[in-house]
Amino acid sequence: MQAIEPVVNGSVDLGGERLLSAGVVLDTLSGATPNGAAPWSQPQTFTSPSGKGKSYTIAPGDTPLDPTFKDTRIAGNLGYRFPLTDVSKLQVGLNGSKEYDFLSAGANALYAYDLNEHNTTLSAGLGFEFDHLNPVGGAPDPLTHRVNAPIGDANDGEGLSGPSKSKNVKDVLIGITQVIDPSSLVQFNYSLSLSNGYETDPYKFLSVVDETAQPLYYVYEKRPGSRTRHAFYAEYKRSLFGRDSIDLSYRFFTDSWGIRSHTADVAYRWNISPRSYLEPSARYYKQSAADFYKPALFSGEDTTIDYASADPRLGDFSAVTGGLKYGHLLGNNQEFSVRLQAYKQFATTTHVPGQAATALSAFDLSPNLSAVMLSIGYRFNW
Repeated sequence: MQAIEPVVNGSVDLGGERLLSAGVVLDTLSGATPNGAAPWSQPQTFTSPSGKGKSYTIAPGDTPLDPTFKDTRIAGNLGYRFPLTDVSKLQVGLNGSKEYDFLSAGANALYAYDLNEHNTTLSAGLGFEFDHLNPVGGAPDPLTHRVNAPIGDANDGEGLSGPSKSKNVKDVLIGITQVIDPSSLVQFNYSLSLSNGYETDPYKFLSVVDETAQPLYYVYEKRPGSRTRHAFYAEYKRSLFGRDSIDLSYRFFTDSWGIRSHTADVAYRWNISPRSYLEPSARYYKQSAADFYKPALFSGEDTTIDYASADPRLGDFSAVTGGLKYGHLLGNNQEFSVRLQAYKQFATTTHVPGQAATALSAFDLSPNLSAVMLSIGYRFNW
């Protein structure tokens, strides 16, 4: 998988503590992505979602990956921050994104109130987002058979219902930031997110297997139509030696799907000269699997369960990220920076159907994942 992501952010100081900001992002993704099927000892051939695209064959024992994946996303945001009183500010914003099969639009507002001679800041925010999905080939009926007929076959695409789908997301955020002393501050946030509508990935499916792990057929995944997320975040920042700084943070996440996650971050900014700095960073992440996550289903199980997904993003895994950033001040508030990061994910297989567990154990149902990320940035004023 390859991803290229140009990002441009800008802001204009309008005076009187008023700030207008805007940003645009262009994502280009291409490569292979897991389609949800389980490995097998024989080759497996799959067709594209619409039945009119390319077919691809997976070698025996390999994780089924769709190599035809390609997507481009453009996203933008607009924000305006202004004071209400001497001790309070309001920021409002709009955001949106567009892909060939997906459209999203949202609005948000954040209120901040200062206390204790501006050493304490209370904040509260609201957000709303509407997502509209128009899958290639139509939205599939959940847990119905996915037919892998030859391209052009009249039965190819069976189970596709056609109509587009949508969902809405409502977010609430409350937080407090406290200056501890001239060299340090701490921040605590709690966020609540409520989403309702079409939560299923229309391009993911599962293998339905027998005792030998042979795929009898494939079924489209199904996720619950609502999701409630809770997140608790804490961050501590401190200036060291009068020139450097350290940033520590922790986030706990839980949702109504049964996922629990822990994220710990640390970054140290080392000013090696008046104009240059190095910033090493490390991140650790661990999550449990969703209640309905299943690498495969056993014969007939698809007719007795309510929800199922083999999407590895919903599985049990841990990950570590290490990085190093170099920044150089060019004068007149200009800065050039480059960051290199390495990511490694370690997955654990859970919820394997017992009747086929022995046969499935011959395959790696939770392959590890690694990535390298390079970011180059330039900031300037005019």
